Amino acid sequence: MVVRSKRARSLGVSGLTLVAVFLIASQAGGSGSSSHADPSKSEQADATIAPIRVKRPISPSPYRTPKRALRVSSSRELVAELARQHPADIVLAPGVYDNAGPFSNRYGHRLYAARLGKAVLKAGIVLGANEGPPGAVVRGIRFDVADRAKTLYGAIIHVWGSARNAQVLDTSLDGNGVVDAGVIVTQPEGFVARRLVATGFRSYGVLVDPNDDHYRARLPYVLEDLDVSDVVRPVPGSSRGTAEACLWLGSTGTVRRVNVRRCGLVGIWTGTANRRSRVEDAAIDRTRIGIYIEHYTTGSTFQKLRIGPSVSRGVNAEWANPAVGGRPASVDNVIQDGYFNTSFVGVYLDEGTTRTSVRRCKFVAQKWAAIGDYKGIDNRYYANDFTGIASTAVSVSHEHNAGAR
Repeated sequence: MVVRSKRARSLGVSGLTLVAVFLIASQAGGSGSSSHADPSKSEQADATIAPIRVKRPISPSPYRTPKRALRVSSSRELVAELARQHPADIVLAPGVYDNAGPFSNRYGHRLYAARLGKAVLKAGIVLGANEGPPGAVVRGIRFDVADRAKTLYGAIIHVWGSARNAQVLDTSLDGNGVVDAGVIVTQPEGFVARRLVATGFRSYGVLVDPNDDHYRARLPYVLEDLDVSDVVRPVPGSSRGTAEACLWLGSTGTVRRVNVRRCGLVGIWTGTANRRSRVEDAAIDRTRIGIYIEHYTTGSTFQKLRIGPSVSRGVNAEWANPAVGGRPASVDNVIQDGYFNTSFVGVYLDEGTTRTSVRRCKFVAQKWAAIGDYKGIDNRYYANDFTGIASTAVSVSHEHNAGAR
């Protein structure tokens, strides 16, 4: 139930140090364009690629409510129905619902707003318990929460424990800049989120992470049509790399059609037990790093990406930190069909990155390099378009431009 502290490691000891120095390096224009390329290894532009178009997320949409549902019109009635021990369909009439703490859905009830967005909850909700039925649903509800005490561990929707196969659909969440997260999922088995809008959080828009490097998903999560924005601390970057990510992915799953922007540190973070996942049709802007590939992301595909123009680094693969056994963060991953309009570098593969491919991507406006590959192992980059990079940049650099660790 508790979001454990291991995530403090995820962007922390090595990650934030790199983030901070990355910004300094980008502002300084790198270590000198005349010496940071190895011409024998640099790929010349061998493709002409049109700007990649990504599909926009679908907004929360109307739906039909179940015919034989229980109907509530007050907070007291909602609390009473949620206490029933057998899962039921519950339809919320238009109005405002509030509670001293988060509402508790421990028995797998399925909640629907009678009209899309017209049932407004001023408190969060917890899906799951130590034991109980799976299959909880939240649909069509608008959350507007301005008091962290009305959430569980700072998340408006917190999915844990018994809440396998939970769904959050056609839902809007506003944390008013004081709540930590829109959705935190530590029970990712079968989790589905579709047509979700999340804005105004201090740490995460949507987080799906079991917090276990050895976790193996039997039924991967699905996230589709997400619009996430304004995930940032009052002092941007003060989370020291452990948060301020619009989308945080720590397990196997599929992500389609996402738009993330105004993220304090990272647009999309991947790591923990992220294996054989897919992220596609992702637009990322107004953040320091577009996609941060962390320990451990393996065999995953990132495709149809549009990153920038207000981004310093498009994709950054973390280094093989000896403090975590020297195991590479990025292994057998593919970055393809992307449009990188970023100020410093398009894709940076730090030391130890292994068999990671970059292909069919267009790079624009980078001041240092389109691709950085520092002490990588069997990485590949081909069929990319470097014609739009700045005159100070090279297509591929093999220098280490992150600065001191």
